[in-house]
Amino acid sequence: MRLGYFTLPVHPLNKSYYKILKENIQATIFIDKLGYSEALFGEHLTDEYERITSSMVFISSLIGVTKNIKLGTGTVNLPNYHPAFVAGCISMLDHLSKGRVIFGIGPGSLISDSEIMGNLSLNRNEMFLESINQILKLWKCKPPYELKGKYWNISSKLTHDKKVNIGTMPKPFQSPHPEILCTSLSRNHISINALTSRGWNLMSSNLIQKETLKIHGDIIKDNKKRINNLNWRVVRMIFINTNRNLCKDYVFAQKSPYRQSLMQVLKKLKKYKRLEILKKNPHDKKEKISIDSLIKDLVIYGDVNEVSDKINNLKESIGNFNTLTYMGMDWLSPKLAKNSLALMSEKVLHNI
Repeated sequence: MRLGYFTLPVHPLNKSYYKILKENIQATIFIDKLGYSEALFGEHLTDEYERITSSMVFISSLIGVTKNIKLGTGTVNLPNYHPAFVAGCISMLDHLSKGRVIFGIGPGSLISDSEIMGNLSLNRNEMFLESINQILKLWKCKPPYELKGKYWNISSKLTHDKKVNIGTMPKPFQSPHPEILCTSLSRNHISINALTSRGWNLMSSNLIQKETLKIHGDIIKDNKKRINNLNWRVVRMIFINTNRNLCKDYVFAQKSPYRQSLMQVLKKLKKYKRLEILKKNPHDKKEKISIDSLIKDLVIYGDVNEVSDKINNLKESIGNFNTLTYMGMDWLSPKLAKNSLALMSEKVLHNI
């Protein structure tokens, strides 16, 4: 079992922007020393709670201060960028890190990001697929390039000059390219099969219930029969402390980062009319959703033995997954947050 880390991140509005960024850098340095295998970071341009505006820029700040941990975009929202720009940036990051980059990709889900980037009325799923296909072609093909698409045309045909050494895109350090990863909150067999059939890996969101994880597990199990080296990541919100009463208080408190994060998610999904994501049965209109019920269902908390048992029970219920991805939360208490991260790698990991 590998141990990874993913954060959106969600932070209180009254915490300074500098402190938020510094805290996430410190968290990554800390888990690198603890032996976490990877850290992935979300991005949003226009969310006052989630303040990493570019996951590519953010992981560039971590390459020189970490040693072993892989660093991932979680995700690059492809419709918001020109594909050639992304291809060039990921290639550079991969070389700077000597192959420690994971390329997480997605169509982007925040409507205010889409509006500000001018693609709110466009088909972002189409844009996503066109973009990644063009990025992969840029990494594979020799110049001059001439890629025609519905949303982007990419060419160096007029200006490519081998003698002057212009018109050529850099290729990644990893061959043929870094691992490609997609995050999923859905039960859509077609989309999950489509990404795994291309050799891309799945990261199951921390927001989905065990019932949806079971569906993901069944799809992955079936695909593993014909596709080698699939790495299924399951993201969970986790808090560990030897004091069980403190554990419960910290997770359920009004100022708890777990409560605050789920409250913000709930507000967004209500606005988008997508509350089915949080349900055990998306088709049950009578299923009630409350913050307390979400904490009970989606947060794994307790002492070392209790958390170990809960994770082992999850594995038995949904099927074996390759990487348990610890969800990074705001450090309301840096001491408690760091202690939980340490107990996860030093104690719990050996029990699962």
